[in-house]
Amino acid sequence: MRITNKMLSNNFLRDMRTNLNNLSTIQTQMATGKQINKPSDDPAKASKIMQMYSEIDANKQYNENITNTSNWLDMTDSTLGQVGSVTTRIQELLVSAGKAGYGPDEKAAIKYEINQKVGELSQMLNTTFDGKYIFGGTSGTSRPVGTIDVDGDTELISNVKSQVVAKITDGAVTPNYGGKTVAAKTDAFNITLNGFSMPVTTTSDITSGTTKMADTASMLQTNIQSAIDLANTGKTDTVAGFIKPVTVTAAADGRFVVNSPSGTITFSDNTGETTTKDLGLNGGPKDTLLVEISQGVTMDYNVTASQVINYGEGDNNLINLLANITKHLGSDVATDISALNNADLKGIQDFATNVLKLRSEVGAKQNSMDSALARNSDQNTNMTEILSKTEDIDITEKAMEYATMQTIYMAALQTSAKVIQPSLLDYLK
Repeated sequence: MRITNKMLSNNFLRDMRTNLNNLSTIQTQMATGKQINKPSDDPAKASKIMQMYSEIDANKQYNENITNTSNWLDMTDSTLGQVGSVTTRIQELLVSAGKAGYGPDEKAAIKYEINQKVGELSQMLNTTFDGKYIFGGTSGTSRPVGTIDVDGDTELISNVKSQVVAKITDGAVTPNYGGKTVAAKTDAFNITLNGFSMPVTTTSDITSGTTKMADTASMLQTNIQSAIDLANTGKTDTVAGFIKPVTVTAAADGRFVVNSPSGTITFSDNTGETTTKDLGLNGGPKDTLLVEISQGVTMDYNVTASQVINYGEGDNNLINLLANITKHLGSDVATDISALNNADLKGIQDFATNVLKLRSEVGAKQNSMDSALARNSDQNTNMTEILSKTEDIDITEKAMEYATMQTIYMAALQTSAKVIQPSLLDYLK
């Protein structure tokens, strides 16, 4: 085969373009410090690098979540500590009220101070952080507690309306119940409200695809209210421990919404039964705040006012306890006076124990947050190191490589000038 000047020229130009591209690539790498500056440089390695960047950014966001949540927990712990201090003072006052030498004037003074402490407790349980009530649960913009004046005494009241939202249909909105069929049954499930556990009987079958959502909600409301009415036997709405009526409605997107003005309501099944699960009510109240602290790991971090107030079974809660204390302090009845150093004092002690329990849970959550923060930081350090090894250049190595490429390029120019001599045709062009 005859080797022409044109073939030599074309090969030379192709090789020169290759050398120039290599020089340009090395120059870019030295300028940026990165081996890969666009995906086409190495698609597989570029994909790996982007994945590592994504994981590093995610961990940074997780750590930001943890930092914000830790501040929330610090505020919660501090506030619970203040609640504990007020509780200790009330306990001291009750012990003083039981002294034999204390007459009406001394008890009136104690009663006055306890009324002030009730107001302080209300302020503490309405503490806000970052624009939200820390004890408000998912209703973070609503005050969880308040106070009212009852015959000159300050009484604590709960503003929390516990809500259970249960999704029982999938896909398109439908007026018919879309969950698992549930047969009418005596003691079908249990509800717990205000410390009382109550069995609920379902009086009608709930048939999937047939029973209307509105009819199901109405039936559940009637059945639940029947259980509450039984628990309210002998009580009026002015008596401590009275459970107010609940409402059950069907949401347009296929959910039951259960509202309870008296506080947190929870649903549970009897052993071996799945009624609340089938109805989608076993998720409990929607008052838990969750935060993602690492890939696929979430934690609840809030304490609700209901958790603070309700410290025992039945009507053993702070609202009723404080109301009883002020009532007994203003009474001359022997049993009421005796209650101050017995039932009332024990109640305050039990409440204080509950506060300590909640503080310990908050402390455990803080420790978990700190551990997650350390793990995420260590992981980012390791991934950054791997990323550097994968992405960054060795500047010394690249400098030597660049010098070599320059030498090759210059040698190629010099060689071509000798090999490819101009012909008469070049001048004729």
